[in-house]
Amino acid sequence: MDFTYCEFPSTVSIDTFKAYFNPNNVRLPNINSKSLEQFQPETGEGQANQAKSLRHLVLDAIVSNWCELPLYRQLSRRQDRNYLLTQLDTQLPLQLLSSHIRDDYFWRRSYELRWRMAPFQPRGRERRWINIYMERHVQEFIENMQTGDYEQDGNVQAALDICATYINQLEINRLQPAPPGSESNDHIPLDYLLSNLPDLRRLRLSYSSKTAGIHYQTGCNQITARDILLLAKGLSQCHELRKFCLHNTKLLSYQLRFLAHSLDKGCHHLKELSMLHCAVGDAGIRCFLETCGKESFATLTVLDLTNNKITDEGAYTLSRTLVHVPLVRLVLRLNPIQSDGAAAIFHTLQTMPIRELDLAACSITESITKLFMMLMCQQKTLLSIDLSNNDLGEDFGKHLLKIINCNKMLEDLDLRNTGLSLAMRRKFQEILLKNSERKKHQAMKQQKRDRFNSMIKL
Repeated sequence: MDFTYCEFPSTVSIDTFKAYFNPNNVRLPNINSKSLEQFQPETGEGQANQAKSLRHLVLDAIVSNWCELPLYRQLSRRQDRNYLLTQLDTQLPLQLLSSHIRDDYFWRRSYELRWRMAPFQPRGRERRWINIYMERHVQEFIENMQTGDYEQDGNVQAALDICATYINQLEINRLQPAPPGSESNDHIPLDYLLSNLPDLRRLRLSYSSKTAGIHYQTGCNQITARDILLLAKGLSQCHELRKFCLHNTKLLSYQLRFLAHSLDKGCHHLKELSMLHCAVGDAGIRCFLETCGKESFATLTVLDLTNNKITDEGAYTLSRTLVHVPLVRLVLRLNPIQSDGAAAIFHTLQTMPIRELDLAACSITESITKLFMMLMCQQKTLLSIDLSNNDLGEDFGKHLLKIINCNKMLEDLDLRNTGLSLAMRRKFQEILLKNSERKKHQAMKQQKRDRFNSMIKL
């Protein structure tokens, strides 16, 4: 059986194929430079010398001359298009390929041939592979660009002309440092790039340099005044941005003013804001919040400030502003806010629709016991709390064991490395498991009730 001329852009695993066909009697196509024939000896000269059909000779000619005559939509038969997708060279000019081909199979093949590992896509939330390819292409383009190679009307505009319409998510994990001997440590400007990505919904950014090598100089890993001004200018034009994450980049207080103003005035649909390992400090939190008003960040649901040197003073300042923000998830892990800062946060959360709270490794002690018990009894929306790596002690666990049954909503409580015994933590897990099972049972009953009501209406 001859499968050399693949008519469908999909494959199955070798084990599945062997379950239905005898590999000794089958010839497979050579796709992505892989074929079962590499592992099987020739079974006969007749198969090896089999002549190609006229149709496949014509298609091979189209593939060979595709740069001069890019035919794809003109092929009426789907089988011909599929054959073209499996044989077409992925190293052809990107502008030529993107203007003629949108098929997911081809762009996934191109991605895997260029970067080997394909990203995981959750079932039901699959994205188009041409978008994934273009996003990775732009990421690589930005991360590898030297500051002296930046040309706004040249290479940057050329990349935007090809890729801009496909960019929904952008992740930049590093930027090249300024060359040695430069007067400043400025990185490549991002204002023009961000301003010309109209459909950008998610941005993850770091100004750190991972390949400084022998050209390392003091300050090459820091964001400069020019960098923050241009970043703020670009963010103010990202009107569709939903998620913004700035990580591993030290931020000074005055820089946070520009950042807060641009996010507040430009990103009207921002839902998630993350500043991770940025050494913001109490002064930075104060400057950021002073720029905001009561109606600022009205759509924000997730705030992640992991490892920013925030103390109890910064936590108190933050708690006064959070009242006006509809947060669902708050992360303050690895910040030494201590018990006083946690008390301010707990007091604010009693009137908020918060669902997830992360205060791991925040130097909280057992003095917070009373306020935490009040939070457990009064808060009716919390589903997950992380208090791991805090010095809470056994007495905290004993008091919590008495009142935890009052809370019927909580599903997850992380108390590892808090001084509680393993037996006590298992008791908490059993109680919370009952909460989860009870809510599942109630959801099933409600589903049956709704189905019954719909049948009555019919």
